[in-house]
Amino acid sequence: MKIVDLSVLLYDGLVSFPSHPKMVVMDYETKAKSKARYIPPCEGFNSKIFMMSDHGGTHLDAPYHFFDDGLTIEEIPLEAVMGEAVLIDVSDKDPDQPVTREMVEAKVKEKQLVIKEGDIVFFRCWPKEWQAEGFFDCKALDGSVGDWVIENKVKAIGLDLPNADINENMRRDVHLKLLGRNILIMENVVHLDQLTKDRFYFIGTPLNLKGMTGSPIRAIAIEEW
Repeated sequence: MKIVDLSVLLYDGLVSFPSHPKMVVMDYETKAKSKARYIPPCEGFNSKIFMMSDHGGTHLDAPYHFFDDGLTIEEIPLEAVMGEAVLIDVSDKDPDQPVTREMVEAKVKEKQLVIKEGDIVFFRCWPKEWQAEGFFDCKALDGSVGDWVIENKVKAIGLDLPNADINENMRRDVHLKLLGRNILIMENVVHLDQLTKDRFYFIGTPLNLKGMTGSPIRAIAIEEW
């Protein structure tokens, strides 16, 4: 089996988006503190507390993120974030240039990609390491890409940027178009450059958290099984 981990490493101090809180990790219990309560050979245990945004790291947006009556993260069926996936690599674009429908259609034609109903589509938009200089300024998806996703009956999308929409676009066209139709969005997906196939099997299940607007996921591409 060949697996590519598409997830950001989570750690104390991680900032996933400039306006979001950083992740905090602290000790709750240590072996030194708990040792006295146990009988050898047990020498106690370690346990930690962590606090983070529900949109921290590689994460899934629930429709509730933008719609008060939308699905919260535990209401999303697991099959919505599992299945066949396709990579569309547009990372050769200028970082200041948004990803447009025309750009996506050109890549699909060039690579002879087949987009099937129910696919999960990943867009590689950034050619460098995650959060390298210029990362947060790189333009993401134009609203026209949202229309393309809807017309192709894709069930979820992912990309290697922290925002599916262009940051300055406060209309949030992509989020509203897709989440309003329960088409899910995954952000901060990494290591797309390590994929050797355009089509693969994907699993990106969220934590079973009640009432949340999103959740970190362990995003996994399975290229061979």
